[in-house]
Amino acid sequence: RIGNVVDHYSLEHLEDPFYGSSDEEHSSEARVLDNENNLRLVKCHTAGYRDGIVAGKEAISQQGYNFGYKESVLDAYKFGIVRGVSSALAFLPDELREKLIDEQETRDKFQKLHSCVHALSTEVAMKRFYETLTTKQGEGNSGDQGSDSGSGSGVYAATTDLGSYVTDLSSLLDKSPKIDIELDT
Repeated sequence: RIGNVVDHYSLEHLEDPFYGSSDEEHSSEARVLDNENNLRLVKCHTAGYRDGIVAGKEAISQQGYNFGYKESVLDAYKFGIVRGVSSALAFLPDELREKLIDEQETRDKFQKLHSCVHALSTEVAMKRFYETLTTKQGEGNSGDQGSDSGSGSGVYAATTDLGSYVTDLSSLLDKSPKIDIELDT
């Protein structure tokens, strides 16, 4: 008898929403939960992709900075030496400059080097360095090793290679033994 009462009571209240739900309500709730789960999954995947993209951009940016710094720091340092030495010599009184540099032609070349180097803005110098760097990379990729790099052109020619200014300074310093500056670092 007790079993019949329990069975009857359970069956009687099965449709009551307090104790359970019908199959339609259960499948409807399951669909809602599935939809919410799918939305959360998509949201988490999207956030994960976004975080991954941001982390990738940061890593690539750092690699690019490191590469650019490594490629440019020594050349920029040498170009700075050219600017500094040419300025120092240009602003010396004539009698001191004559004592340091014996030949008038060499003094004139130092003055010309000073004018050329200081006519370049930082922006133009950076563009020229970039052009030189991409040209060298292009030559390395194509195997074109025999092209003119601009060295030996002298300060009279307009050049895009900033290294030619270092070469010009070096040759002028060789002609002026009283000036002792180390360009090799």
